[in-house]
Amino acid sequence: MFLFEKKSQRNSTEQQSLKRLQNDMLDEKLQEFDDDTCEINFKMVSSILQIVMIPKIGPYGFKKFFFFLDFRINYPYSPPKIQAESDIPHPNIDRRTQTFYLQLLEPQNWRPIYGLTDIIKAMKQTLIYVDFTHIPNEATCLLMAQKILQQNQTLQEIDFELIHFEISDNFKINFELNANEFSNEEYNYSRISQEPATINLLKTQRHTQNDRIIFNNIKS
Repeated sequence: MFLFEKKSQRNSTEQQSLKRLQNDMLDEKLQEFDDDTCEINFKMVSSILQIVMIPKIGPYGFKKFFFFLDFRINYPYSPPKIQAESDIPHPNIDRRTQTFYLQLLEPQNWRPIYGLTDIIKAMKQTLIYVDFTHIPNEATCLLMAQKILQQNQTLQEIDFELIHFEISDNFKINFELNANEFSNEEYNYSRISQEPATINLLKTQRHTQNDRIIFNNIKS
């Protein structure tokens, strides 16, 4: 009896979450995101929202990204889970877990008033412009992000008015990269669990003069 009630409650929560998502999908503002900067299409596949994004500008112009968003767990009180299903490397996508890192979905940033429109807006901005303040703490992601920064303008020339990201609280935990600490080739893997899951690359760039610094020196 207890197991039945628990399953029934879970199904009820899932139905309520999907009902809210269905209402979100009726928002006419969603059509505005499919423009000359990014092509966006989405559809429901077995209770999972599949989104296809093709940026038309930026370093990932005309690359096709596939995302699967799971809204079934207590949405909108909890944010959806996003998985990237593309093989295209991106600084904000951890290829180990296929997780798309969005500041909006962080527990300290998410609010129940947010909806699908806010999520797709954040996804589009992050995909096109790269959110350098929220890079997964993984060697490939960090090196890709640093390379894009070097290929673009200097930090002083970046137009922050076009990138409406706010630094969340987990970037204010006094984490600073130490070049000497990470230059040791005998890097201890046990320390990974003690490090933050994401890194504010703009913050670390402002505190180092060595553009060749290796942020996460893990031997292949």
